[in-house]
Amino acid sequence: MRFGLNSNVLVLNRLWQAINVINARRALTLLYVGRGKIVSRELATYGWDGWASGPSSLSEDRVIRTVAVRVPVPRVIQLLEYDRVPRPRVRFTRANVYARDRHQCQYCGRRDAGSKLTLDHIHPRSRGGQTAWNNIVVSCIGCNARKRDRSPEEAGMHLLRPARQPRWDPTAALPPAEAPHPEWLPFLH
Repeated sequence: MRFGLNSNVLVLNRLWQAINVINARRALTLLYVGRGKIVSRELATYGWDGWASGPSSLSEDRVIRTVAVRVPVPRVIQLLEYDRVPRPRVRFTRANVYARDRHQCQYCGRRDAGSKLTLDHIHPRSRGGQTAWNNIVVSCIGCNARKRDRSPEEAGMHLLRPARQPRWDPTAALPPAEAPHPEWLPFLH
């Protein structure tokens, strides 16, 4: 788990719904200009002044020191003006397919965050397969080459998980190895 200005902060709308994950630098800026409040572990909210002069019991790795003050790094903030509900649909993008499949080949299970993974059409495009959530999976280059222009059944391969459109999740932007922070759990469903 990272701390400091690059650590992750969960953003809630005015209705206390999780809408995004941003870095602490952006969160502290929103707080300083009065566009948000910090939500503590006890679900109390603090403005910039109350938070900056607040808890001094935090360990040194959870604070940002300036010349004048030590500011605790927040884990959760609530926006004061934003009350829209998060988009219920996840956009179909390459990055979102990788996130859905957890950067893991859906045929052999190999994990890789680098260039050894690619996308594969379950039902090949040359046979009328579409580029859609239910027909695209992450595949390692070896499995993709082995499958070629065939269906998984014809190639003697099986999917680890069925391909389907994921539900929207504000934590999807996190790197694959990083789990949501425990203080976020009351706001994630």
